[in-house]
Amino acid sequence: AYIDDVIIYSKTFEEHLSHLKEICQLLKDTRFRLNPEKCEIARTRTEYLGHQITNGEIRPSPHNVNGLLHTQVPQTADEACKFVKAAEYYRKFIPNFSQIAEPLRKFVPTTRTQQKKEQKTKITLAADEIKAFEELKRFLTTDLVLRLPNNRSPFKVQTDASDEGIGAVLLQIYPEGDRPIAYLSKKFTQAQRKWSPMEQECYAFICALDKCHNYLSGIKFTWETDHKALTQLNQKAQINKRCERWRLKILEYDFKVKHIPGLTNSMPDYLSRSPVEDATEDPDETFFTASQSTQTDHELYNRCYHVVSAVQTRSAKL
Repeated sequence: AYIDDVIIYSKTFEEHLSHLKEICQLLKDTRFRLNPEKCEIARTRTEYLGHQITNGEIRPSPHNVNGLLHTQVPQTADEACKFVKAAEYYRKFIPNFSQIAEPLRKFVPTTRTQQKKEQKTKITLAADEIKAFEELKRFLTTDLVLRLPNNRSPFKVQTDASDEGIGAVLLQIYPEGDRPIAYLSKKFTQAQRKWSPMEQECYAFICALDKCHNYLSGIKFTWETDHKALTQLNQKAQINKRCERWRLKILEYDFKVKHIPGLTNSMPDYLSRSPVEDATEDPDETFFTASQSTQTDHELYNRCYHVVSAVQTRSAKL
């Protein structure tokens, strides 16, 4: 549930009737009232929090996207800011959203004082800013679909590192092909740029595990890398202290590592050369955390709990 929007998911119609009865009884006991005109029962497709959910897939709401597509070229800084923030709500559907939207970022105020000062400031978009505006609208016209994860299909992680940073993709394997579940790219700090190739490639996997911990913890999966030395990481008798600490973290997971040619590792390679997340320090002492927030990413899907709170809660060390 989110505020007063409640969604009830069931695997079968009979189970759904049981869930409805249970929820209605709870609402009755606490003297909550429902508006019948706003209730939808036994739907296979529904709109929820600006998304259309159906049959294991999630799309942006056509109504919301249509409003963005009809947005005129911004004439004020406030209009440009509102467009960027509205499009950002669907960033997980748009590859390299941060990189595409970067020319328009300067219109997003960083303080409340700046927001009030620049709200009505007249602007004329430069060529690169207009290109970014049109590119975001172009992506929104495509059929943007993400596959929700399930427990029946095996997971696969692909990672890569370049001179600029790291990239990773979490996929699930289906008969018709691999389906991406989550993407990751991050820049290197100046210190990380001096690491050995093996350290950089291993760091990419550590970041992927951190990002996708909720998916990968407690299950078997495959890790694919084009760095052949990493396939023998657990067998190496002597490695430096940093890789040794990472190896201890990696051993918490149940996976097999597979070497793949660099040409077939195209998506992680592209993400590593176009990183969109800011650089962070070496996570040698990182603890994996669980948090709950209003973000619409489906990282907690298929977990034993489904809670969304109105504000970001404090992360807890596990």
